[in-house]
Amino acid sequence: MKVDQSNSDLSKSESNPSTSVAWNFFWVGFVIYSICNACPGIDIPVKYLQAAQIFGIFLFLPSGIYLIHWSFENIYLKVLFSIYMLWSFVTMVRGFTFDYYSLKNLFFYAAFSIFIYFAPFILIFKDSLVNIRKLFSVIVILNLFFLLYVILYRQLIIHGISGFYRLPTEITERVTHFLSLPAAFILLTYVYHKQKRIFFSVFILLFTFLIVSIRARRGLMFMTLCFMVFSYIMFYFTNKGKILKILLSVALLCFVVFYAFVTYSKNQSGTFGLITNRIDEDTRKGVERYFWADMSKTDLVFGKGINGKYYCPGIDELVGSVTVQRSVIETGYLQIVLKGGFLSLGLYLLITIPAIFLGLFYSKNVLTKASAVWIFLYTIFLYPTYVNIFSLTYLIIWISVGICYSDAVRSKSNEEIMALF
Repeated sequence: MKVDQSNSDLSKSESNPSTSVAWNFFWVGFVIYSICNACPGIDIPVKYLQAAQIFGIFLFLPSGIYLIHWSFENIYLKVLFSIYMLWSFVTMVRGFTFDYYSLKNLFFYAAFSIFIYFAPFILIFKDSLVNIRKLFSVIVILNLFFLLYVILYRQLIIHGISGFYRLPTEITERVTHFLSLPAAFILLTYVYHKQKRIFFSVFILLFTFLIVSIRARRGLMFMTLCFMVFSYIMFYFTNKGKILKILLSVALLCFVVFYAFVTYSKNQSGTFGLITNRIDEDTRKGVERYFWADMSKTDLVFGKGINGKYYCPGIDELVGSVTVQRSVIETGYLQIVLKGGFLSLGLYLLITIPAIFLGLFYSKNVLTKASAVWIFLYTIFLYPTYVNIFSLTYLIIWISVGICYSDAVRSKSNEEIMALF
């Protein structure tokens, strides 16, 4: 991410109307695309949702291309990023087909989306730091749609439908990944926000944890809990000397844990019956075993391309079919290997791991440390769930990489960062 060295230069970039308008178009289009991806499509015909997604693409794609500025402060990042994007292009080309259903998956479904491979470009968008306040507004908008969807589909999420286990599960995963989890970035950067926004984000994450617990989504439970714990750690270390606040926070945390335990104990055979039954269930080993058996040595190194699949029967059964070729594996790092091989995974880690160390240990402000925490957590999350989908949480990873590699951003104080917002 290219960041000007002086505050006066930043002020000039902030006054650039064309760049600001391009950012607005980008985020509006992205929000439209995301809320359509999160929508279950039960009450609204899919064709209307896809028409809205096309409109969103026409907004965020041209504006995103306009915002790309191939300029780097860090030579290491420039070299690794160039190689990573070149290999991403090769991955896109390999296995690309022009049949109708493949194209629909690539453009309308975030888990398979072709835009996953373009998402890293956001770290070299123009004036990223100046316009990051728009990111926070986008997070709040998506959180509001999360509440709307949960209210509309509350009966389906809580009680499910007999014989349709996957439907309420998919709804829960969609609204969580696309709409609610970004709230954690506001909590991690809480020093820059007003109390109303902070409390709203806390509510969103607590509500998310309740919903994913009811649906027994253990990976999402782990992710949400990690966000809350690390947000508290950020609060603790940036409030040194404020003993009263720390003590009150600890007391509140103990109360929440105790209340959650009592509530679960009373409802473990009712509302929380699903997580009670699945708490020790292992649904990964069989899938991973099929994955490793199907991948050749060449596949493991280079992947199978954008439409790569692996043999795995008994998971997504097709009517009248004995075998199934799956294009998604729920283990995140294996999903990367499936498409781009260990080459893609290695390049990703070579970019992100140094960013974590730079952001945590060589920075003076909360924004950079929060960005490093975000990258670190999503590196951890590569095992319990697949995170490389075209969602805001994934975009924030690459925005955070740009922030952590920028000497100009890392050297700024919280007051200087606040002035930019």
